[in-house]
Formats: sequence, C-alpha cells, structure tokens
Amino acid sequence: MTFMNCRELKELATEYLEQALPGPKRAAFEEHLAECAACQKYVADMRALIASSQDLGNRIDAEWRTRAPATQETFFEDLQARTSGRRAAEHSRYRKLAPVAAATVLAIIAALLIHERPRQKSLTIDLSQWLLFRGPEQPPGQHPVQLERARLNLTIRLPVGEEPGEYEIALSRGETVVAQAKGEGSLEPHITTLHVMLDCSSLKAGAYVLNIRQDQGSWSQYPVIIQ
Repeated sequence: MTFMNCRELKELATEYLEQALPGPKRAAFEEHLAECAACQKYVADMRALIASSQDLGNRIDAEWRTRAPATQETFFEDLQARTSGRRAAEHSRYRKLAPVAAATVLAIIAALLIHERPRQKSLTIDLSQWLLFRGPEQPPGQHPVQLERARLNLTIRLPVGEEPGEYEIALSRGETVVAQAKGEGSLEPHITTLHVMLDCSSLKAGAYVLNIRQDQGSWSQYPVIIQ
C-alpha cells in the first residue's frame, strides 16, 4: 500500500474529484482522507468551489446564447471545450485551474458584451453669442467650453453669421490634434448648427482648444476644459 501525506493529497485533489486518479493512488488518497479532518475540509471546499464555478459558467452560457450571434456562440463552445479540463493531454496544473479559469474568462466576456462601448453623452455647445476670433486667446467674459471624457454626440450652435455648409472639427492640445470630425452645418433656426460625434473618452482632463473651420478656410479657435 502506498502512503500519502497532506501535501500529496492536495496536489491530487482536483484529479480525484474529476475521477481521473488511477486505482492505487485513489486508494491511498481515500485512506488518508478517511483519517485526516483537515484534508476532508480541503476536499469539501474544492468540491464546493468547482460546483459554484460550473454553476456560474452555466448561467453565463445561458446569457451568452441569448445575446450573441451564431459566430460568437461557436467561439463560446470552442472556448468552453478548451477550458473544461477533460482533455487527456492537459497539464495537471491546467486541470487544477480550469474550472475557476473558465468561469473567470466567461465572466469577463459577458461583461464585455454589456460594456463593449465607451460611455456616450449628448451635449450642446452654444457658440452663437461668441465673438469670432482667430487664435487661442480668450475674449473677456467668455468662459471655456466644458466637455466630458466620453463619446460625445455634439450639437454645436455656431456664432451668428456663420454660413451653412461642411465644417471640420479638431480638438487639439498644444500642437497635437487629439480628436477630429466633420459635419454638415444647417440652419436650425437662423443659427448654423452642426451635429458631430467627437470621441473624448480616452483623453486626460485639462485644457484644450476646439478648432472649427468651413471649406478649408481659417480656423476659429475656442478654449475647452475637459473634466
């Protein structure tokens, strides 16, 4: 009879629970387990962890199948097969971690499905009363435009006198353009108004300059603070 100590039992616990231990090792495992209260608790905890991990995987599986298209479902099934721990050639360490790792990976994928896009926000910028100027200097009494770190659906009311047509938008910091867009300006009502998407989700808080021009003309610049 082969005798087994606590350390050896813990190394083989996952294989035991997966019914993967050969006969002699299984007999030694069970003989030690019958006499060791600490190892009994360890095996019971392992069994509960594996059961809870499988339950989480099943719930994520159901959520995935209701949300994902067929190509994503095929990917899920392949991922689940690769992490199930049932392949004979898998390394023993991988088998020990497979139930927890599979549940963790699936939870991350489910979270990405829900939060796959940066936060979006609609915002109106009213420049209709601004004095037109060429350069970053701020006229007296005019406060910087306030923007947020998000994917912004911007409605920009241009200064009185600006004509309808195609406009370019560029958000800059120093000499670097960090975001840009194009949009068609139309009268809404009597004020030329742009509707553009400007992605500020990855920008740092601080001072920027909003540059706007029509048809390759001169840039009008407006100070901006991103919060």
